[in-house]
Amino acid sequence: MDIRVTSTVFQVFASNLAASLNFYRLLGLPVPDSDGPHVAVELPGGNTLSFDNEETIARLTLAFGVGTAGEVDALYEKVTAEGYSGLLQPYDAPWGQRYATVADPDGNWVDLFAPLPS
Repeated sequence: MDIRVTSTVFQVFASNLAASLNFYRLLGLPVPDSDGPHVAVELPGGNTLSFDNEETIARLTLAFGVGTAGEVDALYEKVTAEGYSGLLQPYDAPWGQRYATVADPDGNWVDLFAPLPS
């Protein structure tokens, strides 16, 4: 199966979400007038920068969107079969996506997602 990434999300986990949003607004990013708990900013080139106030081990994660739920499962299996850590097995998330998380060699979280069929 040829799996292609269709979108990329860079996710910042902020200890003070309001301060982080203000900082990135000062840099000129079009951050919406929202204070969370999840704020997404569309970046040039079709990428997204999102901010969350959840406490996690990681401070920054990447998320790669693929075309189908089956591709999330296949990509998770491909990565974990090569010995990389699977932190969250694929599941149907309540927000309408097939979702999984793996870790890169340095322990950075990489989320995999695709829209669920309607």
